[in-house]
Amino acid sequence: MHARTWKLAAIVGLLIGLVVSATMTFVDWRLNPASIFHSERGTDWTVVTETALSWLGPVALVAFLATVIVLYSVAWIRKS
Repeated sequence: MHARTWKLAAIVGLLIGLVVSATMTFVDWRLNPASIFHSERGTDWTVVTETALSWLGPVALVAFLATVIVLYSVAWIRKS
């Protein structure tokens, strides 16, 4: 149970992190605040990558921890 829980939590955390990261990066790129994402010369992929990674890490970690808490809570409730 433990290994399966941690593996599932890692997968869920990563998937949620990727979806949120991709969504927020696209929104930022589309809105282009202060023209840092793209200009007449094209897209600045360094800024896009930094933005995606800055969303991915924290969101994936929080989703991972929340998933672990939920899975262990459900297991504890079922056991009781």
